[in-house]
Amino acid sequence: MKVVSYFLSLGIFFSAFSCTNQNRISKTYDTGILLKLIDKRLQVAPLVAKSKWNTKVPIDDPIREKNILDSVEVKAGKLGVDKKFARNFFQAQFTAGKIVQKQLLEQWENQNQMPFNPVPDLGTQVRPVLDSLTPLLLIELEKIKPNSCRQESLDQLKIKSRQIINIRFDDHIVKTAVKPIEDYCKTRN
Repeated sequence: MKVVSYFLSLGIFFSAFSCTNQNRISKTYDTGILLKLIDKRLQVAPLVAKSKWNTKVPIDDPIREKNILDSVEVKAGKLGVDKKFARNFFQAQFTAGKIVQKQLLEQWENQNQMPFNPVPDLGTQVRPVLDSLTPLLLIELEKIKPNSCRQESLDQLKIKSRQIINIRFDDHIVKTAVKPIEDYCKTRN
């Protein structure tokens, strides 16, 4: 009887602990989806680089960036996402993507790379992929609330970013992509 009572007590304890732990977890934002979307966006950068290598188009496209950032601010406002946060986040995604592109173009320059064949069309095949990620990223940004900004959550973000984002993207690229989240959280604490 004591053994049954002991296991019953253990069961109640673990059930209570599990419920408490579940409540704590459900109140924090899981960054996994956001990091997967960042990774998907970065995965497109080599395609952009190949297209720009073949066409000799500059990596920087400030007019396109400004148009996208202005659009992001409008969409962010409609979703209740801090506009400055959204703009900074997407600017960081552009910057991270350009770092990837510059690394690749430098590598190809050193290797005397011939034009790539085939290469997806930047306007009709590559940019639509990037554009389709924008609303998904905004939806994930909307989920970041003050309780997501606890130090524990930010520490998890750093760890998970290296677990989820492809290892071919170096630490500098990953840090660039996630830094706006940390910056936003610092203003919330």
